[in-house]
Amino acid sequence: LVSQLLIGMTVNFGLHFSFILLISRSMLPDVVDNFRLQNPHRKGHETIFYSSYVFFTKMSAGIGLGISAAGLEFTGYKPGICRQSDDVILTLKILIGAVPAILILVGLFILLFYPITEESRKETKLALELLELETDFPAKGSIPGPKHGYLGSLH
Repeated sequence: LVSQLLIGMTVNFGLHFSFILLISRSMLPDVVDNFRLQNPHRKGHETIFYSSYVFFTKMSAGIGLGISAAGLEFTGYKPGICRQSDDVILTLKILIGAVPAILILVGLFILLFYPITEESRKETKLALELLELETDFPAKGSIPGPKHGYLGSLH
């Protein structure tokens, strides 16, 4: 019974954790497209977004592991011993349960202010397609604009 419960909990955790990773990675192209639409004359910034995402993901994992190791060291964790003190057990419960739950709630609160909706994403996609067409066939003396076609004539 315990092994079945452990397997169920592991599968549940894996599904939820992978969902969090997939959502953040699927939002990144929308952010890049939005930036590209707001800055149509700047090229090649996509790599900065993706490399920043990877860098900050790895940095936050390192900080989290460092804080966890320091917290366990501070409470007297002894590697290789099956029985740990009550302080270590409490610290593990906090690090594995409370801290991730609080950070997820903070992230969800921040996500409430995420400006890209499904409707704005579709508008951005259409505007980028129009921008691609306009840059392929620009009108003489006009500057391509991100929202309503050309920004106007230079003459």
